[in-house]
Amino acid sequence: MNAAAELMAELHDVIDRVAALDTSAMEPSERRDLAVAVQRERNRLTVAASAPLSEWESRGEWWTDGSLNPSLALGRETKSCRHTSREELRRARRLQEMPHTRAAILDGRLSVDHADLFIRYATPARWPWFERNEEALVTLMTRHSLFDDCRRIMRYWADLVDDQLDAGREGPAPSTLYASRSKADGSLKLDGLLGTIDAEIVQTELRRREKEVRADNKAKGVRMTPAQVRAAALVRMAERSSNATGMQARPLFQLIVGDRKARQICELASGHIVTPHELLPYLDDAVMETFFFDGPKTVIAKSQMRLFKGVLRKAIQVRDRHCEHSSGCPTPSIDCDIDHRVPWTEGGETSQFNGGPKCPHQNRHKQFAGTPVPPAPERSVTRRDLRVVRLRWHIFNGADDPDDWLREQGSNLRPAD
Repeated sequence: MNAAAELMAELHDVIDRVAALDTSAMEPSERRDLAVAVQRERNRLTVAASAPLSEWESRGEWWTDGSLNPSLALGRETKSCRHTSREELRRARRLQEMPHTRAAILDGRLSVDHADLFIRYATPARWPWFERNEEALVTLMTRHSLFDDCRRIMRYWADLVDDQLDAGREGPAPSTLYASRSKADGSLKLDGLLGTIDAEIVQTELRRREKEVRADNKAKGVRMTPAQVRAAALVRMAERSSNATGMQARPLFQLIVGDRKARQICELASGHIVTPHELLPYLDDAVMETFFFDGPKTVIAKSQMRLFKGVLRKAIQVRDRHCEHSSGCPTPSIDCDIDHRVPWTEGGETSQFNGGPKCPHQNRHKQFAGTPVPPAPERSVTRRDLRVVRLRWHIFNGADDPDDWLREQGSNLRPAD
């Protein structure tokens, strides 16, 4: 038996031993450690298997039995779907050109999902930039526990690279909605697709109406499925529209724009990335709010084009982006409660330094409270601070180069001081 066969026999035996474990008899912490460790080892095994798999494909050794293509051969040999096999082969090929990504997965710092994320955004046109930025991107990704944050970073990076490549941007696809009404019973079937910003506007209002419907149902003792609640909320939206005064409503959505050129990239409060050309149809009528930050955490001031109640709440939502629960909850901050980090009953102040977003489930049920988040260090905010930050906003050109952007991201990930 050759060395590779002996190694595979050992691996086969280890897997059999893991499968034979009586997990029901384990302590909860032991069971959790086992489950997480197995997933990490599976990621490592995927990387370890990529080299022989890529070599097998590139040398044409799949053709020896007359198979039409490598994905068919691999699918047959492993009893897998040929489409799954094709993706495995594609990943294996690309991993051979991604040394920092491979090393990070083997070290347990990243997962195969990160590799797939890199592959998705590192298109052939962007590939030379990815080769230059791979190490910095890997370092940046390892600092984020939420994969949603990693996806957002890659979208930013891709848009910055496209600016460097002067890639022509296609306009956003127009939103579509199909309505088919039955002549038999008068029911209406809706189907369609809304663009990113249209979806933000509609979903923001729809969620508000859903809360109203749930509150009314609770008061009346009525039970509805989520789909029924959504339908009732949509009807309420139509009722409010028909009862309007005739003045055109102004679209309302929260937009997060960094202190760099507005021609680059922006982010909706829900976390979806948009480009400025997608905003153009909305700029004349939309209600915009701007928050000024000093460093990554401290809100200096808010420029108000429209007054809102709860300005402090909105500032914290913009600052923190998603639930800060210690488990790594991805709920966007716009759907979260804003609560005291040090409870009010224990002397905690109602300030941006002592406030943070928690999703309603984890905030309102104490058994899911998680590890408390300490308040940020207090710092005074003076009129001079405001003038300095406003001036910096107006004169700071920002860096178009993705290398500079990655360096800036690295410096901004330090703890707030």
